[in-house]
Amino acid sequence: MATTYPFPDNVHVSSLVTLKLTDSNYLLWKTQFESLLSSQKLIGFVNGAVTAPSKNCLVVNGDVTTEVPNPQYEAWFCTDQLVRSWLFGTLSEEVLGHVHNLQTSQQIWISLAENFNKSSVAREFSLHRSLQLLSKKDKSFSVYCREFKTICDSLSSIGKPIDESMKIFGFLNGLGREYDPITTVIQSSLSKLPTPTFNDVISEVQGFDSKLQSYDDSPSANPHLAFMTEKTNPCAPQYQPNSRGRGGRFSQNRGRGGYSTRGCGFSQHQSSSTPQGERPICQICGRTGHTAIKCYNRFDNNYQSEVPSQAFASLRVSDENGQEWHPDSAATAHITNSTSGLQYATSYEGTDAVMVGDGAYLPITHIGSTTISSAKSTIPLNDVLVCPDHSHLTLILYT
Repeated sequence: MATTYPFPDNVHVSSLVTLKLTDSNYLLWKTQFESLLSSQKLIGFVNGAVTAPSKNCLVVNGDVTTEVPNPQYEAWFCTDQLVRSWLFGTLSEEVLGHVHNLQTSQQIWISLAENFNKSSVAREFSLHRSLQLLSKKDKSFSVYCREFKTICDSLSSIGKPIDESMKIFGFLNGLGREYDPITTVIQSSLSKLPTPTFNDVISEVQGFDSKLQSYDDSPSANPHLAFMTEKTNPCAPQYQPNSRGRGGRFSQNRGRGGYSTRGCGFSQHQSSSTPQGERPICQICGRTGHTAIKCYNRFDNNYQSEVPSQAFASLRVSDENGQEWHPDSAATAHITNSTSGLQYATSYEGTDAVMVGDGAYLPITHIGSTTISSAKSTIPLNDVLVCPDHSHLTLILYT
């Protein structure tokens, strides 16, 4: 019985194999092309299951034996050339240059496998080395993920897949220091059941990355956030938003008018430019590689910095009259010793007082407002308390 070979000449290959084979997508291309061949019952032409019949056959006519072309070979050859043309149509120009002189579809398939799917020790070592050295650095998160997955897919394509836990470890290891908070959380979850998958980890880090990018896109001209000074000390100032004590309002009484300093202050963030090439230093935790706006500890109300005195020693700004204002990390109001530096002031008729570090109580005579202009921003101060017994013109932060 003669063997027949299919010849599906009406197949739109470009609709089924959407990728052009390049140096970086062999595994994906192979998956698509194998599906196409299997659906048309032609996979045997490339994997060797379907062998080529002999080109000629012998015909016996009486005592005469004649060699004639084999019609089965002609049928096989036409189908094989159809598959060969499909292969050529899905190769990039660079790849096509390496296999254009091969005559059968199986020869092309084997050549591509040898070039892109090598299982040699040298290739495995090279891919593992690339994975170990891969880091996000200045790349976007999506680019870093794509490069990491490409290397993992290449290892899988040569029969050397990476263990799920090692894949997670390598992925987290390549992230920068600004991702330390989410990295620490994920690593601690690896010891618990059920353990997260690699895709779970990507989703978690992607959410954290989106949060970081939202900080980058936030406006920088908000007067309540834009308190900036020139930094001359390479040690970054560190801000403690939750300490209590010296300089704070003590009395809980309310006088006429119900005056209270609660809510009259503002959150202060210092940002300073760094020399070109140097990494920024966080003003909250003191680590290099990120600024306060990206610090994970800024959401932790219990976090305490290590050297608060050093942080606020460098925060000093002068107003338009040349008077210096000094910050105090543990205070709850703005205080000055005279109304001369205020743009607006009214007499205070309440009974509250201000307690300072030595336990003394300072009477409040006026309440006013002013504006401090630094080299890089303007800071409005409202509800400034006037205490004539106070020895310094002081900016005291609300916490």
